[in-house]
Amino acid sequence: MMRKPVYYEELQEIEIAPVPIPEVTGPLPDTVNSYPFNAAHRQQRPINLADFGYVEEEYIISGYANVYEYHDVGLYPKIRCRDGRYCTRILIRRPEKPEKQSDFAILEIFNYAGAERAFAGWGYCSEYMLSRGDVWVGITMKQGAIDKLKNFDAERYERLGFPNPVPKEKRRRGRTVMGAANVEDEGEFENGLAYDAMSQVAALLKAKSPQNPLYGNGITGKAARYVIGMGASGCDLSLYAAALQPFAMTDQKAPCFDGFHIHMTGYPGFISNGETRFEANDDRCKIMTNVPLVWTQTMGDMRGGGVHPSYSYMYRWPDSDLPGRQHRQYEIAGAALGMDWDMAVCPCAEDLQKYDGEGKEYPLERTDGEIPFHYVIRAVLDHLKRWIREGVPAPKSAYLEMEGEYPDADFVLDEHGNPRGGVRSPYVDVPTCTYTWKDDPGAVRNIITPFSPEKLKRLYPTHDVYVRKVVVSVMEMIGKGFLLPEDAAAIILEAMDTAVLE
Repeated sequence: MMRKPVYYEELQEIEIAPVPIPEVTGPLPDTVNSYPFNAAHRQQRPINLADFGYVEEEYIISGYANVYEYHDVGLYPKIRCRDGRYCTRILIRRPEKPEKQSDFAILEIFNYAGAERAFAGWGYCSEYMLSRGDVWVGITMKQGAIDKLKNFDAERYERLGFPNPVPKEKRRRGRTVMGAANVEDEGEFENGLAYDAMSQVAALLKAKSPQNPLYGNGITGKAARYVIGMGASGCDLSLYAAALQPFAMTDQKAPCFDGFHIHMTGYPGFISNGETRFEANDDRCKIMTNVPLVWTQTMGDMRGGGVHPSYSYMYRWPDSDLPGRQHRQYEIAGAALGMDWDMAVCPCAEDLQKYDGEGKEYPLERTDGEIPFHYVIRAVLDHLKRWIREGVPAPKSAYLEMEGEYPDADFVLDEHGNPRGGVRSPYVDVPTCTYTWKDDPGAVRNIITPFSPEKLKRLYPTHDVYVRKVVVSVMEMIGKGFLLPEDAAAIILEAMDTAVLE
């Protein structure tokens, strides 16, 4: 029986109660004429998951969710309206054989800037996940993305939507919603419903129930033992971790999420359509939750600029191992705001054309000198899993050295013009380039300036000297916990193949 939304004139407290399992439809067909948006075999660099013993399935998820208020409420949000109906989709990549499946499921919020995509988790860590039997799950969080999914395949995604359950006369229209199709449509949809949908999907992945795609499907499968929330999704994941994770429990009285790996911007975002941004000095920007949480920040995140104005520099707080404050922040020296070459996991140009009319093609190779910081992302994810499973805290790292005050804080540079502090790598400790920055209307962009031949000769009299220094730096990076041994060889081989003295 369909429930009717209940709107409260006075905000209601959140109660800790088991999260309901959502309704599940699927798997949806994967045919020549109808297949998932973001399908692995339709990426710009296609992946045949069968080669890794994996399968891909798409499901429709629906249920009931609350609309919350947070900004002017206090430490935790309160309920404005309950029993709003939502319908979204999840995309699952899992080992075909349950005995090959690890204990971990990575639930990633699709980034919705431009085309819906999953670069922070799947993009940077797909090889890592596939080699370890981890389950990856992507979830659609925004009505704007749903509208474009309907452009891509109207019949497949017909049911999807986050209709606004708040009475029209009670809706707030104080800002443009990130991810809304346009300002005029803002009041008809409520993206805030997606937060409870996240809790319900996490609970679903852990449930020993036929509804769980990992456990059911007519076979004895394997429910996830642990679920990690991951992504680079504006402020959605940090908001969820701060505001709603402490209340989201399974029917076994365990947290729905066991940990978070948040890449890029960190402050809490918009919990519902009418809210405004949090001020940079709001203490709630210093996220605390009841499970281990790690951040990986680029230099563009730390300083902000362009359409990426958030200064993560402001949201630092000391690393902690205390219960309820298990936290690490990793700031990657020299890292650009993003790596276009690693967007090869985005949908192919043909599918993007159907989705939003822009059939963009991404470079498949890394720009010379660009720092491949995805190695750090993988190592941090590995540490987070150990923290969750074995109680071994992740390693600590120095922050990037900065000077000045918000909003004019800037990096302290070394004799080569590169940043001091942060998570180090051979790219900044055995440099061949200077990494500088430019604010433009698009984002904070990385400018790579190769050293002159004369400077390279002074630094590295022979190629062997250069390679030996890289090897030493790689070993230091492994020792500090920010590089997996399996990725070390790639950096060393690259150094061996780099003719820095020619």
